[in-house]
Amino acid sequence: MEVRCVRVYDFIYDGERLSDKGYLICKFDSSGTDTITNGSELTFNTIPTQRGAKYELTSVEYSDYLTATFQICKNTCISSIEEITVEEMRDVMRWLNRKEFHKFSFTNYEYVNIYFEASFNVSRIEVGGILCGFELQMVTNSPFAYYKPVKVAIKNLIANGTKTIMSQSDEEGYIYPEMQITMDASGDLEIHNDIEDRTMFIKNCEKGEVIKLNYPVIETSLASHKIQNDFNWRFLRIAKTYRDNANHLTISLPCTIELVYTPRIKIGL
Repeated sequence: MEVRCVRVYDFIYDGERLSDKGYLICKFDSSGTDTITNGSELTFNTIPTQRGAKYELTSVEYSDYLTATFQICKNTCISSIEEITVEEMRDVMRWLNRKEFHKFSFTNYEYVNIYFEASFNVSRIEVGGILCGFELQMVTNSPFAYYKPVKVAIKNLIANGTKTIMSQSDEEGYIYPEMQITMDASGDLEIHNDIEDRTMFIKNCEKGEVIKLNYPVIETSLASHKIQNDFNWRFLRIAKTYRDNANHLTISLPCTIELVYTPRIKIGL
């Protein structure tokens, strides 16, 4: 049986590298061109009009999560195979065959800062009764990948100051960031994002107050501030359209804002 290396040969799963365990990604057959899904597959829900002459779009949803199947073998000389022991098989199973999703990323430069959340089903590959590799069926929790979290700090704002945040997501729509707002003045805080014409406001803020937002939760450092009653429950969102990814924020009061969001990346496995 021929063993061929592939373009992507190493990965990191839950903080451990495949090559550090003595394996690489390979291919045990000699097939030619492969057609591989790029993920983010959409289902278009429609209803017929004009007696079926036209179908109107009613909604769109992702139809599935990303999956992939690839093979690994011992990292030995090209075209040779080496037997895998029972103890080594158990180690691979403990590492990859998990009941929870963990962070997965390829190590080659094209996938720098891009990761998936995944687990694996693992099958043995045997030649003449000798265990020589594994086939990994990777299952993720999303129809797309993720980019490393983007952190934005907004400081030294004056009243009605502005800040522009460029969305790095491939996905049209919006993402709720985690936010921490430290008030530098008292009053009613309004943050308007013009890409959606959407305003978040919190009344009766106090200087020095720290407000944390992590959708759908809001909390304050001041026990005396009944923030649930003073919030309009329109959380700030980082949004984008096909042609525009600039989120122009106008902020009514001096404050310091720290926010973090995770862009969605439309790339397959």
